[in-house]
Amino acid sequence: MIFTERKPIIAINTRHWIPNKMEGIGRFAMNIAIELCCQHPKAEFHWFFDRKPQIEFSLPKNVKTHVLYPPARTIKLIKFWNNVSVPYVLKKISADIYISPDNMNSLKAPCPTISVIHDINFEHFPYDLPAKISEFYHKYTPAFIDKAIHVITVSNFSKTDIIQHYNVSPEKISIIHNGVAGHFKPLNSQLISDTRFRYSNGKPYFFVLGSIHPRKNLIKTIESYTAFRNKTNNDFPLVISGRELFSNKNIGLFLKNNPYKNDISFTGYLDDKTLANVLGSAFSLLYLSVFEGFGVPIIEAFASNVPVIASNVSSIPEVASDAALLVSPHDTKSIVEAMNKLVFDDKARTQLCEKGLRQANLYKWEKNAEKFWEIIKKYISN
Repeated sequence: MIFTERKPIIAINTRHWIPNKMEGIGRFAMNIAIELCCQHPKAEFHWFFDRKPQIEFSLPKNVKTHVLYPPARTIKLIKFWNNVSVPYVLKKISADIYISPDNMNSLKAPCPTISVIHDINFEHFPYDLPAKISEFYHKYTPAFIDKAIHVITVSNFSKTDIIQHYNVSPEKISIIHNGVAGHFKPLNSQLISDTRFRYSNGKPYFFVLGSIHPRKNLIKTIESYTAFRNKTNNDFPLVISGRELFSNKNIGLFLKNNPYKNDISFTGYLDDKTLANVLGSAFSLLYLSVFEGFGVPIIEAFASNVPVIASNVSSIPEVASDAALLVSPHDTKSIVEAMNKLVFDDKARTQLCEKGLRQANLYKWEKNAEKFWEIIKKYISN
């Protein structure tokens, strides 16, 4: 498509771009927004925040930021932000298109919209979310999809899932994967040694990465780690990193009487640089989630030259391919067998690391933004 002299005006919902609190949605929005702006300097971009942004780099000249009232952190305020504040600014800036990468959409947007639906876990595990949030997504996701001129999702699994649940035309949905940030890379031996000294008394450790949330299957992960310790003389610690999304008292009760509780540690949320060091220094990533639209930590571990034990459900086999040991997230025996394999089979471990590095190269933010732009162009008028 050839644009006229008027610059295309593209608005992007970046309200999940919150330092020290970003999960997968925020990182997707951040990386896609940055790449689109840098790759297309002749377009005009507007980033929508719901509080004063903390951006630690110089903005491209073609970006304008807006803080839209109110901070949208409850269902009522989210509705107001999406359906009152967003449409007002879209009309004011004469936006050609609005991109909402947070599983939602503005139902009152005065311009075409593209919505990114990462997954519909609330349809499968509604009780893993607070009731009001689960009900909100269940009620409004069909409307978000209907409103969108096009829908993006992050895996073939999620695309099929959305089509089956909402009877959406396959042509309306495109797949744009997540990517790997540049700070995830193989580490030198000195940095690994220093990191292990800080987090695991110098020992190699199994690492768990992801928000502390029921679908991340943390209790089964700890149960499997306990069984692994019971059956071997191996004393590798278990290090768990992530932000607690919803209160889960069961984890504390489960750990209270665990014989290896002194070897199980929680780091809380880690900044990008620290996370890259802690993940890259791990003996292995344990990623035993029961449901994922993608599973970003898997490819981050691959890029860090760290072998992965991951679930064989939802999108995870698609993302990991043959570069991880895939196990049932409900089967302690198979999880323990995979842990043993990594500890006692150096050849298998080396092969997985090599495959992982190749697999990580398939997921680049630059390529993802190029695909996104091809979709945007279809819906921007001359």
